[in-house]
Amino acid sequence: MPRSFLAKFIAIAFLNMLAAATAAAADGPPRGVYSCYDATMDYKMQLLITPMPVVMFGLVDASTYSDYDGNHGRYSYDAGSGVLTMIDGSRKGWRYHKVGTWSFSLIDNNKGTDIYTCPYEAAKNPAHGPW
Repeated sequence: MPRSFLAKFIAIAFLNMLAAATAAAADGPPRGVYSCYDATMDYKMQLLITPMPVVMFGLVDASTYSDYDGNHGRYSYDAGSGVLTMIDGSRKGWRYHKVGTWSFSLIDNNKGTDIYTCPYEAAKNPAHGPW
């Protein structure tokens, strides 16, 4: 195989991979369920992790979310700030801040601080709650 052909083949393969990675990043967070938890220390300094079903959400598609009870609404995601905003539905006005590679925290709209951690759980189906 001539070197020039191989070099072109490698360049095209690299550009295709780069385009696929860019498209995936532009799509926003992966569709699925984000289960939320509260973490506190008890008086013995032991970590207590408590599931917070009311705060959990599922991303059904690029614009639809579902809540723990199966209600649906629309959301938007700002990749620049990493903020996911519930536009309508049962969670209207709720905002989540990206804190990891697909983990969010609920933003307390009164204080502007992050509360509750919501990691992505690929095994759960956002269309079939409760989770």
